[in-house]
Parts: sequence; structure tokens; C-alpha cells
Amino acid sequence: MVVMKISGGLGNQLFQYAVGRAVSIQCQVPLKLDISAYENYKLHNGYRLDQFNINADIANEEEISYLKGSSNRLFRVLRRLGWIKKDTYYAEKERTVYDADVFKKMSLYLDGYWQNEEYFSQIRAILLKELTPNQNLSINAQAHQEKILRTNSVSIHVRRGDYLNHPEIGVLDIEYYKRAVSYIKEKIEFPVFYVFSNDVVWSKENFQFIDAPIFIEDTKTEIDDLILMSQCQHNIVANSSFSWWAAWLNNNVDKNVIAPKKWMAENPKGHKWAPDSWYEI
Repeated sequence: MVVMKISGGLGNQLFQYAVGRAVSIQCQVPLKLDISAYENYKLHNGYRLDQFNINADIANEEEISYLKGSSNRLFRVLRRLGWIKKDTYYAEKERTVYDADVFKKMSLYLDGYWQNEEYFSQIRAILLKELTPNQNLSINAQAHQEKILRTNSVSIHVRRGDYLNHPEIGVLDIEYYKRAVSYIKEKIEFPVFYVFSNDVVWSKENFQFIDAPIFIEDTKTEIDDLILMSQCQHNIVANSSFSWWAAWLNNNVDKNVIAPKKWMAENPKGHKWAPDSWYEI
């Protein structure tokens, strides 16, 4: 059995599920999810993988403790200090860096963000089926979907809001989007730009350089937005795991994905988020 710790917003949850699923398939063992972090985590709508057709059960306390070790405060501190080690507990070693060792044990508790597609690129076809919503999109989202599917659609994701309080991540400036739009116009005839953002007011004020952009502001959930972005023909992503997944789930074989070369404001080790097939600017 593999137990994956699930934490953070939807983008992080998708990375964690994808890696856990890849390990479970290769090792031919069941995947279970530890969602206990959401007992006190109130941001980003909490646990959201239950809205998809995933192939995993929720781990109980006994299963978590067996692979991870005790959840009491003293045990956690001693484990963090390296004074207590459990062979079945495996924490991510370095952010975005692929670690093949996660595939070497059939019983494992995985703890980390695992933001590298190399872990799960071989099971893309499976993930494209499982990471589909198990409920219909909202009526408003369906109306946008009809237009997106019949136009040469390009999603633009603008992440501000909570990022304004995280200077180590950084907020992308409008110059990035201007360069990305120029690149798309060189490659695509008659593009129609659909803007998704948690700061629609700022976006409307700053995207006037685009002719007739369509601002998506009446959807009901972030899952509406994720699916609509993934169904656009092309994607301009923010430095966000959420829009990373929208672009990755885009099944257009001729898609152009534009990503920021500087993903994090503070990135001393030069970690890389964008797949090689995406164009970084």
C-alpha cells in the first residue's frame, strides 16, 4: 500500500495524486490518501480530489500511523530532527527534482509536493481519464465551454490575490503577458483570449492591449475554471500549480503553452517547473 499525504490547494493536490498513482501502478499496490491536513486547513476550498474520478481510497488513522509513524507532536519533532526514522516514511528531498527512489518500495508514506511531470508522464492516458470531474460543470461554465470549443481559444491565467502576500513566489507583471500574447499571435491565426483570474478588476484594467478579451468571472468553482482552461486550444500560464495543471490536462496535440521562465521570485537552486515542451519567456 502507498499512502500519499494530500495538502495545499487543488494544484498541489493534483501533483500529489498523480505521483501517488504512478507509484501505486508501478508497484502494483493500492493507493490511499491521507487527508488529515484538512481538519484544520481552511484555504483554497480544502480537499478537492473528491470532485474527480480518482482511483484511491482515504487512509484511516491506523494505516497512516503504520507507514508514517505517530502523529503526536514529540514524534514529529524527533522525526524532523532525524532522531527517529521509519523506513516506510519518505519525504521529498528537493523541490521539483525527480527522485526515482519513490518507486523502490511497495509500502510507503509519501510526504511532499512532487512537482515534476517525470514521475507520472508515463501514465498520462490514465490521468487524463481519472482527472475528469465526476459532476457536470456549472451552467455558466457550460456556456463558456461551447464558445471555447468552437474558437481558436487561448487561456490566460492571472494569479494575484494570495500571491500578493507571498513575495518569495512573486506576482507576474503585465510585461510577461504582453510577450506571451505576442508569441501566440505569431503562431496562431485569429486567437480568442479567455482570461481567468482571482483579480478580475486588475485584469480588466491591464489587458486592454488585447482586442476583445473574454473575462471568465461567473463560474461557480475553481474546478469550472480548471476544466475550461484545459479545454482551450492553447494556454498562457501563471507561476501557479493550478494553471500548470490546466495546461498539462490540455489534450490538444498541437497546443502552445507559454510559461514564465522566472517561476519563483526566490529560486536560488534554479528549480524548474515548466516541462521542456512548453515555451518559457
